[in-house]
Amino acid sequence: MAEDHLGFAGQINFSVLKLISTSGYAVDLQDYLVEVNIFEDIFQNFLYGNMMLSDSRNLISSLPIIGEEYLVIRFETPTLDSFIEKTFKIYSVTDKKTVRDNNTQIYTLHFCSHEAIVDTLTPLYKPFEGVISDVVQNIYKEFLEIPRTYIFNNDGQATESDETTPLYIINETDNRVKFISPGWSPSKCINWLATKSIPSEGKACDFLFWETTKAFYFSNIEKLISDTEDSDIIKGTYFYFPPNVLKPSDSVTKLFIAEEFDVVKTSDNLVNYVNGYLASRIITLDVLNKKYDVTDYDYVDEFSKFKHMSGTNASPLFASDTLRNAATHIKFYPVNTKLFTKFPDNVSEKVSQIYGNRLSKLNELNNFTINILVPGRTDLEAGSLIRFIYPDTEPKESATDNPQDKHYSGVYLITAIRHKINLKKHMMIIEMVKDSLENNS
Repeated sequence: MAEDHLGFAGQINFSVLKLISTSGYAVDLQDYLVEVNIFEDIFQNFLYGNMMLSDSRNLISSLPIIGEEYLVIRFETPTLDSFIEKTFKIYSVTDKKTVRDNNTQIYTLHFCSHEAIVDTLTPLYKPFEGVISDVVQNIYKEFLEIPRTYIFNNDGQATESDETTPLYIINETDNRVKFISPGWSPSKCINWLATKSIPSEGKACDFLFWETTKAFYFSNIEKLISDTEDSDIIKGTYFYFPPNVLKPSDSVTKLFIAEEFDVVKTSDNLVNYVNGYLASRIITLDVLNKKYDVTDYDYVDEFSKFKHMSGTNASPLFASDTLRNAATHIKFYPVNTKLFTKFPDNVSEKVSQIYGNRLSKLNELNNFTINILVPGRTDLEAGSLIRFIYPDTEPKESATDNPQDKHYSGVYLITAIRHKINLKKHMMIIEMVKDSLENNS
């Protein structure tokens, strides 16, 4: 149960921070911890991170730490009924240095989700068939799903928990697939299936497979936006205050104040003219029947048909008459109609419906990116939507005016979070993007 009081923004409570050696011995690392970083990203299939330790007891040699241990973490933000609990696998030890009169060693442990190790060691040579979202669920259940964490008894002995990390299919797919995996890992199979998926709800084919500190997800981005819009669930409103402006002092309010704000990227039209964002062409080649088809996709004309973060009043990040030419980005793709007996409309026959749509939507997520540094909370994850308020820098007519910047304020999708944690404080570096502007005219 979470505490009912938040002493300060970013407060964190560790209940478990243990390293399990290859011999099964568990060591509490709280006396050794300098900092731990956990990274989650919607463009990455698995969690990964690193931990810096200050070791004055020669733990690295006496345990020993060889880079194949398990790391068990559980921590929470006071007042929130949400915690982060996960078992990671150590895969490397680097940056070892001796300090303090040769009595203390500092080194870094690199870790990733245990599922990432299982994935690496599981090449698949077998056929799959069915609705794509069902195939994804089956691959995960059969080849990736493993116990999420360990349980420790009074003697400190660790046993595997029955609890596993769930996979949530946020949007079912409308099309079916039949294919044989040529030795791909489970995640590579799922990533390939994501590129061939047509949603049952909505229009965007921007499916991704990723892990957060809570679960695995398979979804298209438009569905995340649509669900948030329909339920009006925004995971908090964050504010940025210029350095010379007085900030609120209570802990809960400070939890939503960005201490740093950095514009990572805005639209680059020279890139967008040629990367397929605005327009693209796919040429499908049917070698068996000796024919080809050309399909042009124009996202400028299609923009209004999709759900966007700015809602029904969304304006694109490009002009309505912007220059574009589908011939600047051409994809050649071989198709084989009726590849499998009694299985029409296999994924290769649907690629012309998917390619331009997916290309434009994923490129759109790389057009307007900002980073903010905020106090940590354990209920936020990559794939959530938040509102960000950035003050307008125009001269104010009165001291009470507090207008928002129309360009940088709005609803954003969190694409990545770096959890930066020590024993006293949890901070988050949030990477977030927007796909449109709010049209208030």
